[in-house]
Amino acid sequence: MPMTTADRTTPHPPTGLLRNRNFVLLWSAYGISALGDHLSEMALLKTQNALSPGVDVTTLTARITFMFFLPFLLAPLTGALADRVSRRGLMVTADLVRGAAMITMAAMIAWTSPWGSWGPFAPLLVVGLFAAVFSPARSALLPTLIRPDQLVRANAMLSGLGIIATMAAAKVGGVLADRYDPVIAFRLDAGTFLASAVLLLLLWPPRVETPKRRNAETPKFRLFPISAFPHFGLLGGFHYARSHRHVMELLGVAALVWFCGPLVNSVIPAVVRDVYHGTYSAMSNYRAFLGLGFVLGAILMTLLGDALRGGIAITWGLFGISASIAIFASSVFLPLHPDKLAVIGAVGVILAGMFAVGVMASFSSLLQRTVSDRFRGRVFGVQDLCCTIAILTATGLLGVPGWTRVDRWVGFILVGVAVLMFAAGLVTLSIRLRRGVHGKSLTFAENLNEFLAKFWWRLKRVGPSTVPRIGPVLVTANHTCSADPLFLSAAASYRPISFLVAAEYSTWPVVKFFLRLVECIPVKRDNRDSGATKQAIRHLRDGKAVGIFIEGGIVRPGEVHRPKDGVAMLALRTGAPVIPAYISGVKYHKNVVLGLLIRHRARVRFGPPVDLTEFQLEDRNREVIRAATAKIYAAVKALAPTSEPVEEPNERA
Repeated sequence: MPMTTADRTTPHPPTGLLRNRNFVLLWSAYGISALGDHLSEMALLKTQNALSPGVDVTTLTARITFMFFLPFLLAPLTGALADRVSRRGLMVTADLVRGAAMITMAAMIAWTSPWGSWGPFAPLLVVGLFAAVFSPARSALLPTLIRPDQLVRANAMLSGLGIIATMAAAKVGGVLADRYDPVIAFRLDAGTFLASAVLLLLLWPPRVETPKRRNAETPKFRLFPISAFPHFGLLGGFHYARSHRHVMELLGVAALVWFCGPLVNSVIPAVVRDVYHGTYSAMSNYRAFLGLGFVLGAILMTLLGDALRGGIAITWGLFGISASIAIFASSVFLPLHPDKLAVIGAVGVILAGMFAVGVMASFSSLLQRTVSDRFRGRVFGVQDLCCTIAILTATGLLGVPGWTRVDRWVGFILVGVAVLMFAAGLVTLSIRLRRGVHGKSLTFAENLNEFLAKFWWRLKRVGPSTVPRIGPVLVTANHTCSADPLFLSAAASYRPISFLVAAEYSTWPVVKFFLRLVECIPVKRDNRDSGATKQAIRHLRDGKAVGIFIEGGIVRPGEVHRPKDGVAMLALRTGAPVIPAYISGVKYHKNVVLGLLIRHRARVRFGPPVDLTEFQLEDRNREVIRAATAKIYAAVKALAPTSEPVEEPNERA
């Protein structure tokens, strides 16, 4: 199969996102394009006299959303196009057509208005169709422009800017609707699409050489698949999603969010008009508040980066959205002055936007990581289709049946959305914990430790982890501060490590719960603890991982400590492999609590198993054990980085 722009693999640039020219151009173009998608909505409402008391504004808003997203039902086709032709070319074409549609929007509305109550909204089908072309091409192009570890931040920035632009469009559109004829908004809208097209023309994705000859065994692209090669046709995205449970679950989350989002968006104008007694500008203000929430959410997700796993972010994001919508709903029912209710509603809307960005950025980055590049456009087309069906269902329930006085039920609609999002959070939490191979409590503790290590202590693992996934193993490392066991556990998060710890820590509140959860082994400091040794041997014979710091206690940088013989003794007695590790970038603190509270820039390097075969054949006397200890300690020290600055000890500790 000849490679197209969509199929070409590209080297991932080493620069930061804001120094990556291609990403900045894509980010800016997407934001301007998203601004154009919604700039004219308030002007369109004005053409329908939405401020009149007898007009059901919830129904009108739902119809606008319905008609805009109806063409997204063709997303599988547009996704297939994104896998076969230039993704940048598709986006430029989509912008130019939408710009032309907005220039002629006033004429099209005059032509379609006699068609009935839905007639004035029919021109939105053109804008929505080419938005459906733009969307999967943009999502599929992004991973080819950036490094894999930047996906969460990039999606957070794109999601944040996109919805900020949408909310800004509502605000600007509200002002234009209050002061000018709708045709002014339509013309400005056309300018945004033309500006986006210019930026995209300046974007040049890296390319690789295209093969000159087709592999005879590779099937040609077909509009509809044949049974022998189902993944290469239009329905390839459906086949891919159906065969990947994780992808199906992510699509379900996306559909749920996009079902609830339009419901909330549709009722905002009615709440503002009937509860807060606002105008067009006030209606647009609350969409701007939602945009502010997206700003905060994008900043938060950018700061978190990969510290928070995508599945965890989705779960707690759903809970956060539920609580936020509940706050917004309370403003409809509380017997307070409209000004106070308006403040409560603003808080709820801002928080809802903040948590929604976390959910959207997380499932987008997870999809981009999970799906291979040659299927990515079609899978994102399937995602757009699922989200479109959800949007059309939500807005159709409000706009299609011809309900009367829907505005009276907006509070109950918001309560229903809050309950639905809370239930979804419970389901995702249950699924994630149930799939944890170590049980719900231990899985929760491991996830919490990994988040703290990556976010607060800025942990990174250098190189692969050599800790085996199953079987007995001894993990040993240098020891600089009290957080070192947490660093090692997070760096090999796929299996729990039972550390030997000082006995007094096993009595501390909260700490003792986690120590027992990981089956840590308390050791008395004052004498040789044979009980701890026997327990460690039992752990290893049961196939568990045991962690021991070969230097014993916490060692001040620059001090020389004779390594302890416990690691070598246990290894020779049980035959368990020894995995050396080195922890760097850690600030010395002899105080246990301060060592946990301060920020580090921790780095963990694992080495290959230490070969102790030569000592297994000899008598295990003290000299043999000490020789084995020296070899293990040398393997630990050999992992120390040569280019990293040594952290100075904190003399106040």
